[in-house]
Amino acid sequence: MDKERAKFILASFRPDGADAADPDFAKALAMAMENRELGEWLAQERAFDGAFAEALATVQLPADLRDEVIACLAIERGDFPQAEDADDALLIGAVSSIKPPAMLRDRIIEAMEHTAVPRREIRSFWRRMAIPLAAAAGIVLAFLMVRPGGDPNGFANTKVRSEVVQASFIKIKSTPGFDLDMFKENSQLLIAHLKEKQVPYPTSLPAGLEHLKGLGCRELDIEGIKGSLICFNIGNNDAIHLITFLRDDIEGDFPSDQPRFSHQGEWASAQWQDGQRVYFLMKKTDAATLAEYF
Repeated sequence: MDKERAKFILASFRPDGADAADPDFAKALAMAMENRELGEWLAQERAFDGAFAEALATVQLPADLRDEVIACLAIERGDFPQAEDADDALLIGAVSSIKPPAMLRDRIIEAMEHTAVPRREIRSFWRRMAIPLAAAAGIVLAFLMVRPGGDPNGFANTKVRSEVVQASFIKIKSTPGFDLDMFKENSQLLIAHLKEKQVPYPTSLPAGLEHLKGLGCRELDIEGIKGSLICFNIGNNDAIHLITFLRDDIEGDFPSDQPRFSHQGEWASAQWQDGQRVYFLMKKTDAATLAEYF
């Protein structure tokens, strides 16, 4: 065993001595005791582990971190995991059918608290567990993100989550090749064009959009579900975007009296339903500014 090999092994050595009986670790530790340079490196490595763990422990996680991470993942992917073949579909269907016990979350947290790794072990422990944790995270994400409402055997999903619609639009809009199917200032002509294409179209517009000039429109296809987009000109090279889908195609609760507002990054979104349709009004702004269009 040479010095570089010993460093590679010792980088994953747990400070509690649990690895001391392992033959590879034993050889590397013996070399560190005999080689002054390697011993000094190991001492510095252990000190860095401790300092890093101490610093990490002081970080306060935002309360909405989970939602932000899921939104960013959706923006990056443009959709949620889909089956590529029958075997994937069977696996996804099986996982999505699992119903965790109501107290599962509390039990997991309690178990984590009782088996928590000491702070100074965090960095080394993470190195050893990176692959299995990544695999577990993938399974959990698949479990959380598989859309319900599809075929009982898992071969088809018939609804799209409302947050996926918003995240997918943001990704589509930010794509360099983004374009519209038709360019007209008259919003009624844009609506007529969408009706002709046999895609969902708005049957009414928020009061703040009725007198705006249109920029154009296009069909939207998100996870195989058809919808539409109309862009309105609000001046200063800025626009506001109205997305329409059929209510039966979108998963989630939508108010019918007053819109519900939310944020995804720098985008504000208003969501509501009207009869058989659901709408998303989106703009790079804040919710208060967006509310002025209603």
